[in-house]
Amino acid sequence: MGSLSLLIGQFLDVNSHSRSYLYITQFITSFGVFLIPALLFSYCAEKKWFYYSNAHKMVDSQMVGYVLVLSFFILPVIAYVGYLNEQIILPESLRKVEIWMREMEESAKMLTLTLTKNSNISILLVNIILMALTPAIFEEFLFRGTMQPFFTKWFGNKPVAIVVTAFIFSAIHFQFYGFIPRFLLGIYLGYLLIWGKSLWLPIIAHFMHNAASLILDFSAQKRNIDLESLDPTQIKGFYQILLFSTLFVGLGLYWMWRNRKKH
Repeated sequence: MGSLSLLIGQFLDVNSHSRSYLYITQFITSFGVFLIPALLFSYCAEKKWFYYSNAHKMVDSQMVGYVLVLSFFILPVIAYVGYLNEQIILPESLRKVEIWMREMEESAKMLTLTLTKNSNISILLVNIILMALTPAIFEEFLFRGTMQPFFTKWFGNKPVAIVVTAFIFSAIHFQFYGFIPRFLLGIYLGYLLIWGKSLWLPIIAHFMHNAASLILDFSAQKRNIDLESLDPTQIKGFYQILLFSTLFVGLGLYWMWRNRKKH
């Protein structure tokens, strides 16, 4: 897929360090690695493109409303867990592994920075489509729509399938200092699939999380705030916000569990 995107970039005469090239590369790679295998698996299993993943089912409007609200309240929780994840220091015997992990993390940050720096409203909207919407759809079709149902049948246990899928979902991003928050997010998305009985609920939640992060980063850049180097614990009132957000998210998850679709 990387070679294909390179050929397309050359065909369109797009600079390999430009936003346009990175958009093309990311879209083609994500489409080929996540969506195509998921659709092919669904067709082989069900002889229909969208049935295996539960993408043919409508999503409950009440749950959608609550997911939209939770998408903003969950951000401080994810930010704090990510901060704790970044403080992890591996033993000296794994020093080379830690250096490699941090290099991978820095590479991912540079890619994101290239796509988001010096942006305006138009670029933000494009980023929301290509960095929030399409990854949410493509990735959810593979992970929650294909892997999770497959592991559910294999293990015969929904919680185990959710955890295994979330682990793979987080690991495959190769951003190890964001592994734990992405793993927890994967578990959250997995339960949304179970509670809502439709793949579109985790897709909406995944999209909202990505979009909210992009909007927050855009707003911070306009105020000359570097979110990457910002210590959230130093923000005035952060722990109060964290406590309130955690309680609200907990109540929201409890509400969705109580009102889940049982059939």
